[in-house]
Amino acid sequence: MKRNFELLVFSAAANGAVAQSVTAGTTDGAVTVDAAATASGARQGEKWQERLSTLQALATAQRLPVLSEHSLRGPTADSIACDVEWPIYKIGRESVILIAGSPTTTQLTEAVATLKNHGHDLIVVVDALKDLGGLLETLAHLNEQAVEMVVTGAVKMLVTGDHLMMYRFPKADSTTTTAVFADIDSDDPLVLTMVRGANPYKGMESFPGGFLNVQLESLPECASREVTEECFVNPKPIGEHDKFTYRVPADEMVLIDVRSNPDRDERGHVVDHGYAWFIPNDKQDAVFAALNAGDDAEEGSARFVRSSELIKRDLAFDHKVLFLESLARLKASRASRKASRVAKPSKKPAKKSSKTSKS
Repeated sequence: MKRNFELLVFSAAANGAVAQSVTAGTTDGAVTVDAAATASGARQGEKWQERLSTLQALATAQRLPVLSEHSLRGPTADSIACDVEWPIYKIGRESVILIAGSPTTTQLTEAVATLKNHGHDLIVVVDALKDLGGLLETLAHLNEQAVEMVVTGAVKMLVTGDHLMMYRFPKADSTTTTAVFADIDSDDPLVLTMVRGANPYKGMESFPGGFLNVQLESLPECASREVTEECFVNPKPIGEHDKFTYRVPADEMVLIDVRSNPDRDERGHVVDHGYAWFIPNDKQDAVFAALNAGDDAEEGSARFVRSSELIKRDLAFDHKVLFLESLARLKASRASRKASRVAKPSKKPAKKSSKTSKS
């Protein structure tokens, strides 16, 4: 069945116009995005006004209602609503709301909470947002709350198609999985495993990993975020700054393989990108001290085991393939470094040539 869409455009001048009848949504979920290092951000945000104009033109052509932040006003705890037709009630009950423009972090968070409370499905058009880099952390939290992220190019297909979210070319989900190695100079390095706390493969050993936050991060950023979220959870955080006991750098992720068999995941066609994190020796003690499983892993299940032990055991999904490929890569790298050291010629002082003088 075709859905109704409405376009919500925030203006930079407006402030504090969201309905106060709804408590602002909390940013639950262990997601932290470094805007300066994220692949989306500035690159997609450069042409936001052009993208917004395209959306507004599409709304005009398709006769979609265009809302402003003032449309979200509703009754407060101190107001009497019986004789007032609040703007929030004029939004179609069955409408999907497309969000674009210039919201602040607070406006965006409160607008999502308000609209979800009124039963609306929400889609954020990320390349039509001003200051996308500054909103990335908020968007990552909203993505964890099932708020969809798309780009302007996909909106026309949504609003003109006969079915919601029907694409011309079906799309696969993208995930990352990371094999974490320590004691990397050993012939029998350590590997980090944990026990899955949910289906599929609940109760089995696995490596940390999860789904890509679409439009918000690159694959290496996804890999580092998932390792951080699942392996370094602070059980008693005071605030956002200390949710994690250690933050894994995205630039230390090494791509190992891609596994894309259609039946590798019972939840659908999931393309997994396998990474390895070979923990530098000078960081190893800090990593060991910070290790604590959380998120999708069973609490307290994260631990390092020797490769020789793990090679005898089964792992969830096809993580065993990633383990063997990563181990082979590590051993090959060590062998190459060793060969380089052996082949390096030693420096000997040059012999001085002697000249016979004639008397």
